[in-house]
Amino acid sequence: MYKYTLLDNPVIIFILFMIAIISNIFLPVHFIALLLIGTIYSTFSQAIERECYSSLTLMIVAFCFIELAQGLKLFSLSLLAFFIYISIYPILQKALSSQKLINFIMIFVFYFGTLLLFNFLGELNYEFKTILLINYFIDMIILGILL
Repeated sequence: MYKYTLLDNPVIIFILFMIAIISNIFLPVHFIALLLIGTIYSTFSQAIERECYSSLTLMIVAFCFIELAQGLKLFSLSLLAFFIYISIYPILQKALSSQKLINFIMIFVFYFGTLLLFNFLGELNYEFKTILLINYFIDMIILGILL
């Protein structure tokens, strides 16, 4: 049985998409641009689960804008999100019963994967790690409200 949340509403998904795009166009700062990747990943995984391809397309485009603003390769975050959803999500579903806990762990794994992506690019420093950790906690607060 699937529990409906605010992230199932197409209007909320479009607003999230627009906020991600506007923040990456007008505020190309690491803190703002990376702020929404956990929320976008959560929406991405719910769109795959519900087979809602319009929401999935919007989230992939939002990932592309974030990648372009941060200097990552195109579709790297989308491929990372898809890989995590396909490989780690089924293992967590078998091991844990709480869906919210699974979502929070999946977002932590996604942030860790993003940290590895920036590590491979050689752009990793202490300040960026701190910003990523703060963004993780802010995303947890946002997702606690939306989920």
